[in-house]
Amino acid sequence: MPDYADDETTELERKTASLKWVSLIETVTYILLFAFWQGGSAAGTAVFGSIHGLVFLAFCGMVVGVRAEMGWTWGYVALAVLLGPLGAVLVYARLKREGVPAQA
Repeated sequence: MPDYADDETTELERKTASLKWVSLIETVTYILLFAFWQGGSAAGTAVFGSIHGLVFLAFCGMVVGVRAEMGWTWGYVALAVLLGPLGAVLVYARLKREGVPAQA
């Protein structure tokens, strides 16, 4: 179990920091998947399709996991998930802009 005794950040701050990274990675993997798909590379599409799928599932789980603590509505979560890589950009921008709520 990790020891956070010397770390002054909250658990929610650590979760949102990870979510920011996953949001960026989700968008990048989608761009790479799209590039391989448009380039006609079946192997690249298969590899980045699998990678993007796993990262997308992690993104969805992380967004749902921080929803209540961040005060996000289910509508916002559904929008972020349904928009895929654009939703990941929205989540990243909102986390950068608003940060973690003070009451959390």
